[in-house]
Amino acid sequence: MKNKQPKKVSMQSIADAVGVARSTVSFVLNGKEKEGRISDDVARRVRETARMMNYQVNEIARSLRTGRSYTLALVVANIADVFFGTLAYHLQEYAEEKGYLVVIVNTGEKKERLASIFKMLINRQVDGIVMIPVSNMESDVIEQLNPNIPMVLVDRYFQTFNTSRIHINNYEISKMAIQLLIGKGCKRIAIISYNETLMHIRERKRGCIDVLSANNYYDEDLICEVDYFNHKDKIAVFLKERFQSPSAIDGIFMLTGGLSSATIHCLVKMGIKLQSDVQLIGFGRIDVATTGIPIPYVKQPMLEMCKQSLDILLDRIESKDSKPVDCKLPASIVVD
Repeated sequence: MKNKQPKKVSMQSIADAVGVARSTVSFVLNGKEKEGRISDDVARRVRETARMMNYQVNEIARSLRTGRSYTLALVVANIADVFFGTLAYHLQEYAEEKGYLVVIVNTGEKKERLASIFKMLINRQVDGIVMIPVSNMESDVIEQLNPNIPMVLVDRYFQTFNTSRIHINNYEISKMAIQLLIGKGCKRIAIISYNETLMHIRERKRGCIDVLSANNYYDEDLICEVDYFNHKDKIAVFLKERFQSPSAIDGIFMLTGGLSSATIHCLVKMGIKLQSDVQLIGFGRIDVATTGIPIPYVKQPMLEMCKQSLDILLDRIESKDSKPVDCKLPASIVVD
């Protein structure tokens, strides 16, 4: 006796189950509920019903019909980093709601990988790219690789404004961090930064220097700039020298999550008492080697960054409007 093939679930079947028109189901499953002016509640019920009925999209037919692959690429610098991993998670979840598959590509902060990465993405006919530029990358590199695929930059961005970008208020939030350290009585405040040409680090550093200078606390010798690769040794040497000085540093602001972890590892190894011998503020929640001591940190609006980047990208794909969008979102400092 032959096994019966399961009955194929159609959009009409879903429409009948939810009690809406087939066109409504089509809008929702193709991520166009806003275009169809469909409420969030109806869109949610359509998606839940489609999952329960095990609806399978015919991707080949849909691609032939629309001229799209319904595939996006997320190009990140280091997927092992907590920030980029969190970004990938939220973006993939949100893209799935919109009916898109996300291909995640890791550059490893190596510019020489970009040509082969973009060639692969072009061959896969991705509809759009969300990208975190490689450290110290030049703005014209993207245009040389491929100017035609819709793209949005996240977190890192260039001084020139040719590509849509999502970023935080780097300058303002860094000023707030230094003001918080000064409010705790710190006067010898060190800055741990990457030696970077991209604007996110340059703006963070500028915010720090402006506040320190305004309070007559700026000391160029307390700025530690390191390269992305092999930065831990340089941070360790910097900290040992500054803590052996008669006027030791009493505050540190670390400008990225990776630098925060590396700095704290060094301080703990040196036997420095965190938030006692020295006050710290980092980027991203810090749980590494702190022995339960809460350390204030800059919290970036990760979910909103992902939603905004995808919404801008999909709007560009659907409208074919090449005008770049500059979206700056507010970050906050978590003290507890």
